[in-house]
This record gives sequence, structure tokens and C-alpha cells, in this order.
Amino acid sequence: MTRAIVLGVLAFCAAIPASGQTKGRVSVGGTVTLAQPTDKDVKSVVTFGPLVRLNPRKGWGLAGGLSWFEADLANPSGGSEPFATLRVRPLLGGVAYTVGEQPLLISFSVVAGPSFNHLEFQDDFLDRLPTGATRPSVDINTSLVVRPGIGLTWTVAQRAAIIAFGGYSLNRPGITYRDTTGQEFHNRWKADALLLSVGAVYSLF
Repeated sequence: MTRAIVLGVLAFCAAIPASGQTKGRVSVGGTVTLAQPTDKDVKSVVTFGPLVRLNPRKGWGLAGGLSWFEADLANPSGGSEPFATLRVRPLLGGVAYTVGEQPLLISFSVVAGPSFNHLEFQDDFLDRLPTGATRPSVDINTSLVVRPGIGLTWTVAQRAAIIAFGGYSLNRPGITYRDTTGQEFHNRWKADALLLSVGAVYSLF
């Protein structure tokens, strides 16, 4: 599905004659994002969401991002039944360097910041536990995220643009998982992810 969306956006861009530089400094819009974790036990997810951003200009500038996602985890004991959900909520800031000429600008960015992580067992997993069994538990801490990336802005009107982004989020929260036998597993999962998104924005002011 994501591949079809990307191809559709690129075809749309090629068909529209672009005009001058997007007016304004701040734009809003929406994106569709694929988060592909590198840990085989963390499942990929496609999300749709709003976007607020500073319009890029050639040269150095500020960069920011959220890169939030929520992904299901595979049960370490095996099986395909629901197990747990990992929520990753980073707040990122940094710098970007933009090159190119209108209508196409390419931005290279590096952002970093804290990620407020949460991991909880799904109800279906807890409901399947035998009566009297010890309930599993998990602790996860706030971690530091570093996310290099490349962004593309294709101006299609004075206040409208098609955007795309590809980046890699490096996120290694400390995790302690205790199973039903009381055995502890440390850092059983990683939250690293490849991020790919496409969307559209409109410049407000």
C-alpha cells in the first residue's frame, strides 16, 4: 500500500507544472508514514497524521520532528497471538542544510531529543494467562533519539507543496521484561526504525 502511495504522489508531482517559491514561513498539512523497525520482533506500521513545519530555505536552518509511532511486539515465547504494544514518542530538534533550486529543494537534517516510551501488554495476552499464573511485567525508560534524514519539497503552487522524507531513527531504550516464570530479560527489544513518508502542505503565513 505504501509503495502505491509513493508512486502515486510522484506521478502527481510530474504532472503538475510547478510555480515559484512557496510563500510564507509556516505550513500545515498531512502525511502518510511507514515506520519499519529493524528489530524483527517489532512489527512495521503505517500511520496517517497532521504536520506543522517551517518552510525550507536554501542554506542552514532549524529542523524538528516527532516521528511518533506505535508498533506491536512479537511474543518472545513464540506464537502469533497479540502480545504487547510499544509506543515511541520522541521530541526532536536540530539543524538542516537545504540545497537545490525551485521548484525542488532537498534538505539534509540531523535532529535529536528525548523519546518518551511506553510498553504495555495487550488485554488478549493477559486474558489467556492461566488462572493463578504470575503476571508478567515490563519497565521501559525515556531514551535519547538521534534521527538523520533527507527531505524533499516539490513546490506545485505559491503556497502548496508535495513533500517526502526518508530517515533513520536510532532509539535504544532500556527495557526490563519479567515473564510469567519470574525470569528477567534486559533490552529484549530495540526501537530503531527506518522512516519513510509522503504528504502535502499548505503555507499559512
